[in-house]
Amino acid sequence: MSDCEELLRMIAQRFDCKIWVCEKMGKRISHVRGLKAGEEKYIEPTVVFEDERYIVFVESEELCNELKELCAKVIECVRGFTKDFKTSGSGNS
Repeated sequence: MSDCEELLRMIAQRFDCKIWVCEKMGKRISHVRGLKAGEEKYIEPTVVFEDERYIVFVESEELCNELKELCAKVIECVRGFTKDFKTSGSGNS
């Protein structure tokens, strides 16, 4: 997921925040390995974007519209990656 990871790194650097993606699994959520960036801010995380499958959390002093829009793009990237992964097969030939 290098494109998605790079997008997360760019967001974390640009907005001086910590950002990560989780996947919903029934009533629980699970961190998606490799999809986090930024330094711990020791403030309460905020759900900045959520759909039926994924959640983007951010630790930031301030949340602006641009950050929210970029979080939506992160989910588009993750969805695109998982869609491509599923259509290309899991390597079980």
